[in-house]
Amino acid sequence: MKGKFDHLYWGVAAGVITPLIAFFIYYLYDFRFMSLSSFMGYLKYNGLFTTDLKRSVIANLVPFFLFIYTERMKSARGVLLSMFVYAALIGYLTFLA
Repeated sequence: MKGKFDHLYWGVAAGVITPLIAFFIYYLYDFRFMSLSSFMGYLKYNGLFTTDLKRSVIANLVPFFLFIYTERMKSARGVLLSMFVYAALIGYLTFLA
C-alpha cells in the first residue's frame, strides 16, 4: 500500500486542489448570499484576497500529514512543492501587483 499513489504528481495535484476547495468552502460558509464574481470583487476591492488565499493554503496541512502518516513521502514532497508555488504567488500578489 505504501507505493500506491506515491508520486510527486499526486502530491502536487492534492496541494493545488485543496486550497481551492478550502477557499470555496469559505465562500459558501460566509458569503453565499453574494455571487462568486461579486465575492472576488469584494476581496480585491478591500485588499483581502491575499489574506484569504494564505488562510486557504493552511488547508494543505491535511493532505501533507495524511501522506506523511501513510508513508507516501513523494506525495508529501509534491504537497510541499505546491505550497512553495502558492508562497511565490502570494509574494508576487503582495509585493509586485
